[in-house]
Amino acid sequence: MRTVPPHVPALSRLFRAVLPCLALAALPAAMAAPSSPSDAQQAISQKPVKTTLGRYDSREFIEVKFAQDSQVRMSGGALASAKFGPLLALQSLTSGNGPIATVEPLFRAEETATLAATQSAQKASAQAQPDLSQWYRMRVRPGQDIARAIDELNAMGIVEIAYPAPLPVRAPASPAYHDYQYYKLPAANNGIDAEYARTVPGGNGAGVRVLDIEYSWNTNHEDLSKLRAPGAAINNGTPKDPFTDNNHGTAVMGQLIADNNGIGVTGLVTGATAHFTNAMNTNGYDPANAVLTAANALRAGDVILIEQQTSGPSNCNGYVPVEWVPSIYDAIVVAVNKGIHVVQAGGNGNQNLDNTACFGATFPRGRADSGSIIVGAGGPRSTTWCSDSTAERARQSFSTYGRRVNVQAWGRCVTTTGYGNLYNGGTNAYYTKTFSGTSSASPIVAAAVVSLSGVAKQRGITLTPRQMRDLLVSTGTPQAGSGGNIGPLPNLRAAIARINAMR
Repeated sequence: MRTVPPHVPALSRLFRAVLPCLALAALPAAMAAPSSPSDAQQAISQKPVKTTLGRYDSREFIEVKFAQDSQVRMSGGALASAKFGPLLALQSLTSGNGPIATVEPLFRAEETATLAATQSAQKASAQAQPDLSQWYRMRVRPGQDIARAIDELNAMGIVEIAYPAPLPVRAPASPAYHDYQYYKLPAANNGIDAEYARTVPGGNGAGVRVLDIEYSWNTNHEDLSKLRAPGAAINNGTPKDPFTDNNHGTAVMGQLIADNNGIGVTGLVTGATAHFTNAMNTNGYDPANAVLTAANALRAGDVILIEQQTSGPSNCNGYVPVEWVPSIYDAIVVAVNKGIHVVQAGGNGNQNLDNTACFGATFPRGRADSGSIIVGAGGPRSTTWCSDSTAERARQSFSTYGRRVNVQAWGRCVTTTGYGNLYNGGTNAYYTKTFSGTSSASPIVAAAVVSLSGVAKQRGITLTPRQMRDLLVSTGTPQAGSGGNIGPLPNLRAAIARINAMR
């Protein structure tokens, strides 16, 4: 699982320089607090008083969200509020030699417009829709103090939150453990029973689209023909790989949709339609827009897999799920409200998401549950090809954990495409037996979601994201051991039986 990239520092500096000037004393004090319970649920419960920059925080960019009802818009190249008028303090910061070089909407207008046009009416149970138009990205001029700018922004009542944009984090190296594709076997063998699911109509993912958000795909791999299909790539701007690699995404897609062609490996849901969207482009690391781009391309019942991780706050800065970043959280909520199942890696940071001092009363930052499925890494089945000291379904020591982590899958010993340490037949014929981390666990869970969505659709049912998550948790094989919650391992046979009972 990749981490949030490093191209956001400039905006943060701009905002920090701007923050002192943005006190906006003329604004009503009421802006500092939500005006209704629903607003309170959407609002971030607590803004940091003082910003400490971490290793993976941008020194150039700041992400800022204005309060939900402030109606801030760009007007004549400057920010203004339809409710409160010109934001003169902000304008002084962005003009002449002010600390802010540029200000632009964080979410691209064409993407938000497309989503609004295609969004079906929200169900009563859906979370309140975030106003993505209130998100802005600011670039700080070289030499400006980005932390100071952020603190000043967060001191303003009209600002819901400001923070340094995240930077990409390289995926941890996979441990050298051996494995075959035993994660597809029945629950008795510590697998998800994907082979059984394939015998059930829709269980191979037919009729469902699965989209991977990250980078580092080898679309020419001999076992990944689906990545070369017309329309498979759904680009978020002009793609760029921050690590100049072609293995991580290749390994993930091999677990999901590798060809059933008698060579190499076989994906868990070979009937699904495969797509991929870049988390980084030539303008920088852009995961929030990647989620929105994916949501616009998919429909209810489809699946987004977010193969990224990000660093937590400076006092608890191990890797955590990317919805810790507020802009990504909002984009995920938008996707979930559309009925799309969002699966995200829990992160390889050994972080306790129940630590309220670090992550708020509930992860992330005390905000409402986004509705996504967060995946932890558990122990695999040990065989003569793969021996792991972690017991089956016990938490791997590196896996982030807590109540917000819903389900788990194998965090070591995963055989798939890429890397070349199992078989090296040239770049387009690489296979590995050591893919690991929440990176290897998340595609297994995503495949289970694709399979169950396909089975349900065959029966005329479109499961909501929360129904899907509850189904996985209630029918899964329980976690073993202690040391922090990562949830059960999906059991497709038991979950399909539950779907059959819905008829």
